[in-house]
Amino acid sequence: MAMLATAGALLVLFLFNPTEHRFYPVCLFHQWTGWHCPGCGALRALHSLTHGRFLAALHFNPLLVLALPFLAYTGVHFFLREVASWPLRPIYVPNRWIKVLVAAFVLFTVLRNIPVAPFTWLAPPASPSTIVGADVRL
Repeated sequence: MAMLATAGALLVLFLFNPTEHRFYPVCLFHQWTGWHCPGCGALRALHSLTHGRFLAALHFNPLLVLALPFLAYTGVHFFLREVASWPLRPIYVPNRWIKVLVAAFVLFTVLRNIPVAPFTWLAPPASPSTIVGADVRL
């Protein structure tokens, strides 16, 4: 069921650009504070990835793009273990790694909100036309 929901969400992201359609949720953190949260730009990044525009996706949300291989591995592992009943060990994440991940999220949030270069590159652009490499497909 989760894989079907994921496939459906990716299909919607492929067909409907988040910059052109208003049915996608808005970031309340950004709306209330004016700051970019770690997830700001994630929908636009996933839309770009579904169209093969890796550099544009990286520009919208580099943290998400770098985390996707790990998230995919975790999702496949969970599916094989829980749904397909493969005899796999649960994924164990030590406490120190959780602390490192939380620190990385906080640091990413702070850095992407510093209004000077090179930190401005971490924030998603206001207009998709300002993306360097937006038309580059891999």
